[in-house]
Amino acid sequence: MNAASGVLYKADSQDDIQTLVSDDGRFKVKYTVLLPYWLLTNDNVRLLYSSKKAAAIIAVVNGTNPVHAQNARPTTVSSPDTTCPNCEFGLYAGSPDQYQWNPTGTGQLYQSYDLPIYALNTMDQRNTISYNAVLQAAIMNKVKEYRNYPLKSLQFNSFMWGAQNSEACLRKGWCTPVGGASVWSTPSTNISATDNKPIIVVSAAMDSRSLFHDITLGVESSVTGMVTVLAVAEALSRSSIPLATMPKHVLYTLFTAEAWGFSGSQRFVNDVFSKVECIKPSTSGSGCSYPFYSNLDFQKINSANIEAIFEAGQIGGIGSSSATPTLFAHVDKNQAGVSAPLVKQLIQVAGNGNSSGNPTQPSSQVPVQSANADGVERGLPPSSAMSFLKSRASLPAVVLTDYQKEMSSYTSQDLDDTWNPDTTVRIIQQAASVISRTVWLQAQGISDAAQMTVEQQQAMGSIEVNPQLVHDLLNCLTLNYSCPLVDAYLNVTASPTPPMRLPHYSGTLYSQSQPFPIFAWSFLANMTRFINSTTNTPPVKGCSSSSGTVQCSSGEYCVGDQCIATLTRYHDAFGTGIGLSEDNNYYIKDASKPVWTESTWDPIGLRLFEVTSPTAQGVELGVGIILTVVSAMVVWYSKKFLKKTLKQD
Repeated sequence: MNAASGVLYKADSQDDIQTLVSDDGRFKVKYTVLLPYWLLTNDNVRLLYSSKKAAAIIAVVNGTNPVHAQNARPTTVSSPDTTCPNCEFGLYAGSPDQYQWNPTGTGQLYQSYDLPIYALNTMDQRNTISYNAVLQAAIMNKVKEYRNYPLKSLQFNSFMWGAQNSEACLRKGWCTPVGGASVWSTPSTNISATDNKPIIVVSAAMDSRSLFHDITLGVESSVTGMVTVLAVAEALSRSSIPLATMPKHVLYTLFTAEAWGFSGSQRFVNDVFSKVECIKPSTSGSGCSYPFYSNLDFQKINSANIEAIFEAGQIGGIGSSSATPTLFAHVDKNQAGVSAPLVKQLIQVAGNGNSSGNPTQPSSQVPVQSANADGVERGLPPSSAMSFLKSRASLPAVVLTDYQKEMSSYTSQDLDDTWNPDTTVRIIQQAASVISRTVWLQAQGISDAAQMTVEQQQAMGSIEVNPQLVHDLLNCLTLNYSCPLVDAYLNVTASPTPPMRLPHYSGTLYSQSQPFPIFAWSFLANMTRFINSTTNTPPVKGCSSSSGTVQCSSGEYCVGDQCIATLTRYHDAFGTGIGLSEDNNYYIKDASKPVWTESTWDPIGLRLFEVTSPTAQGVELGVGIILTVVSAMVVWYSKKFLKKTLKQD
């Protein structure tokens, strides 16, 4: 494949694009079109391609850059996802009256373009250097009106090994399943498939997607939900009544690859709800070699014992037009009565957002309402809970979000990268508060908070969500993964400089880019840790020392520089339509289920250089041809002359 190359053309507005594609004779070469992200629409890409003027497109993903014309910005933001993300794999798949949760969705994520498209942003120092160099070169070309040569040109070197579809690509070994590692954790040390104890599930997604995977942050799309669950786990770990002693188990789940057909939750549910037969045991003594499982501890979870699901969806209030944030509790429209008691208790615990001194009522002034309070049964929005309900429709489940009718227009947006230090923290704190306290009541078997004893009220008062922790988690997971909080959990002693801002794209299965599942595992492990029954001693510190003088005992893990015992595990997350053969080859076993794969890529390179005018290039070519012809004639004449001369001698 030839490298894409073209003179840099800066398009700040729709008029600039129209000027380029209009055939007025001014633009006679191929161009690399540099445009702001909001101009990267399906119509504009098609327009540039059909004009045959564009060699490539660069989208500048920096919505606040003052360099771009202010009047070119749209008044509204549109999501590049579909009008109902992943609904073809959800609970209501195939339903003719399926509610469209993302009305601004353009479906651009699913478009195929015969034109290279790249992104520039200021996510880190290296990208900032490239960003500034390309931007300055484009400005220089614009000042020269794209006529006064030499002009700056840009060349990209990239190659994708993908075949026409996942089946062919996997067969040729050119693709890897999209996915990674989900995380589940429970403070119940003795949970087993035969204990007959009900299970309360607290869930959220860990990943997001956008047009450009390397800069996918998904703050509203997924990070706020993930932070909510982590805050819930921390709050419940403070309970003066240990969760492990309660009549019901509490199970935390954070799923990866949810943005790709709910792949993480569907695979987890499929494994938990079905009997897994290990044909070829692992030689290491844990897990299974075929079918492959790194561990089999998920078999301790009896699907029949799952009693309720609480999920945190889009929580941050980002992009909301409402001046008064509200949390909405969504339930399955086909089984609304089953989940009604959970919604009622959430609202009771929230106390309509008013602080009354009651320990069941958080004071963050964000009310909770039933999403169907307006009389419209929309059902569940796209969520992990759908995966559970597809296997057991009668399962009570509530999805808590900051919207009633429409998902954020930043859903699956590359611009979903910021949050409000006040509003977002306050909404997440409230969501985590009502979820943690409702889960606490459910785990205690208390259906009405008003009937609690004084002792229970005092115990519940110990469950408080730390707003500083919420702020720190948001900061670490969106702006600076090398923050002190993450460093402490991952046993890192020296943070990279400058701060790292990592994407929340799930990546591919078994790839090295799984930083967020690693942190989630460490955080939940610390929140659900227990005394090792083998050693029966307090946690030993100093295990992260480079000298290795402190070794953790069997069954313990080094988290936050101390050895802890925990029932926190990873679980493979990739499309349930993909299978893994005994000889470790992936194949498509059911194309009706998620089968997302990612192609193998060659390293992407960028070269900025100057080009002369087409006329000058023509002259250079002509001179080159003349010199070549003259050289050939000289050689021919010389050979003929020498041959004749040598014969005479």
